[in-house]
Amino acid sequence: MSMTPEEKDHELYDNAEMTNENLYNSTTASPDSGVHPNITDPVEHARQQEEWRQELIKVDDEIQTLRQVLSAKVRRSQELKQKLGITPLQEWQHDIQSGLKTVTESDVYQKTSHGLKVAGEKTTEALSSIGTSVSKKMVDLRSTTAFKSFEEKMESAYTQVKGGSRRTSWDDLRY
Repeated sequence: MSMTPEEKDHELYDNAEMTNENLYNSTTASPDSGVHPNITDPVEHARQQEEWRQELIKVDDEIQTLRQVLSAKVRRSQELKQKLGITPLQEWQHDIQSGLKTVTESDVYQKTSHGLKVAGEKTTEALSSIGTSVSKKMVDLRSTTAFKSFEEKMESAYTQVKGGSRRTSWDDLRY
C-alpha cells in the first residue's frame, strides 16, 4: 500500500523517538571501524552487514521522502506568498532587518558598542586636553623675549620688503 508524503512524514516522526542515549547504547562499534568489533563469526558478520544495508536503504528512502515533503512545503509557501503579494525583495529586506536586529541586540554587539563609545569619549578628552595644552604653550611662547625679538625682526623685514612705513604686527601676517 502506498502512503502519501504526509503519512510518511508522520511515520518518520513517530519512529524517530530513539534518543541519543539509546542510539549510542545500541552498538559498541566505534564510528571509525565500520565493523562491529564483537562479531567474529563470518555468518553473523554477513547477517549484520545485510541488516545494515537494509537500514541504509530505509534511511535513504526516508531522506528522499523528507526532500519531497520539504519541496512540497516550499512550493506551498511560495504560492501563499504570491497570493499575499510578498515579493522576493520584501522578503530580502525583512531578512536583512531581522538579521540586523538580532546582531544589534546581541551581547557581543552591545559590549563592543559600549567599548567604542567609551574609547571615543576618552579620545575626545585627550585631544581636547592636548589642544588646550598646545594653545597655552603658544601663548606662553609668544610672551617670551626671544619670540618678541623674532617678531620684531620679522616685522622689520616685512616692512622693508613691502616698501612701506606702516608697522604691522604678527597678527596681521595671518590669513
